[in-house]
Amino acid sequence: MNTLYINTCLNDVIICLYKNGKLEINETVSGQKYASQFIMPTIKKVLGELKPDEIIVANGPGAFTGVRLGVTVAKTLAYTLNIPIYTISTLEVMAVSTNENPKVVAVKQNNDYYVGIFDESNTLIGNYEYVDKSKFEKFSEKYNVILNVEVNYDNLYKYVKNNKTSENPHMVKPLYIKKISVQK
Repeated sequence: MNTLYINTCLNDVIICLYKNGKLEINETVSGQKYASQFIMPTIKKVLGELKPDEIIVANGPGAFTGVRLGVTVAKTLAYTLNIPIYTISTLEVMAVSTNENPKVVAVKQNNDYYVGIFDESNTLIGNYEYVDKSKFEKFSEKYNVILNVEVNYDNLYKYVKNNKTSENPHMVKPLYIKKISVQK
């Protein structure tokens, strides 16, 4: 079983290949402004001649264009290859990668933060929030907020396989938390 993991939600393009549940390849293209130039060549490099049997995609929150890019590519591959697709949020990825409880994880986006609180089984408590720096500082006073987590790709895979169901590719949606604003 070949599982392709795609995450373009933040500043990196992360493409992983699992073979029978074991991480075989983790290819990260860091800090590139135009992820769209790197996602397909990176997928091709990771897969080689292999065909994925299923896809896991991080569907947000994160950079608007990055989230859309990863989700669109994953949906297209899942549909055209007629394979299962699973979604996981970037904050869930962080939660399953740490052992703290409760887990208050955050991702910085410009000067603001995406925040999620998870219980010991990595279930979201309440809703994801997009908060400014002052509200984030209040979170930090109340909780031990985890900002940087080294992703545990084994835990990520196990969590998805044990807690997620595959979705119809047409129904997979980006997870947008931040309200759209128009600048004048």
